[in-house]
Amino acid sequence: MHYEEIFRAFDRDQDGYLSGKELGKCMKKALGEKFSSKDLKYIIMCADKDENGQMDCEEFRLTATVLKTVKMDELKELKGVFSGFDLDGNGTINKAEFKECMEKLGQGLSADECNEMIKSADRDGDEVISFLEFVLMVKEAEQKTEMLDDEQSMREAFKMFDENGDGHIDKNELKQVLATMHQDSAPSDVEVDEMFKLADQNGDGKITYTEFRALLNDS
Repeated sequence: MHYEEIFRAFDRDQDGYLSGKELGKCMKKALGEKFSSKDLKYIIMCADKDENGQMDCEEFRLTATVLKTVKMDELKELKGVFSGFDLDGNGTINKAEFKECMEKLGQGLSADECNEMIKSADRDGDEVISFLEFVLMVKEAEQKTEMLDDEQSMREAFKMFDENGDGHIDKNELKQVLATMHQDSAPSDVEVDEMFKLADQNGDGKITYTEFRALLNDS
């Protein structure tokens, strides 16, 4: 069931908004998690852009997306970070505020770079970043950083096997590195052959970085 369908199912009076009680039931259905009354009030406060004390369908969809990614403690921590960017305290971050705060953090951005980041984070097209949009932007940036770190680690591992630096791992290189790593229980020639065949997807007698990465991801 999609978030929109869940919203409609629990919007009992069909007024297009969820009260705190309705929101609690919605969150339980959408995320399988029960929130306290205090947490629900805090969630509404974070998501309620029009400040009417209730949550519309778009606010609920964005909130559910955020709460699949972060727990309440982290949500509250990020609220403090968001407040540091929201210089005028109006509940959103505009381009000037974002650019100024990034410069204070030592991350100077051109106007085009700033516009692109705002556009990427701005899910409802109002040209500013709401708190929930900010949370998703932060989590997506963290995910990209983790992916880059993983990629760097994998390339370093590949270089360790590629002893002559020709951009490929041959069977002898594989055998030598595995023997060094497992001095007490070095793999047999048969085991090395099997591992090499598994990694050498195109059968050209050498393991490329792409094949090496695929082998590790599948293991």
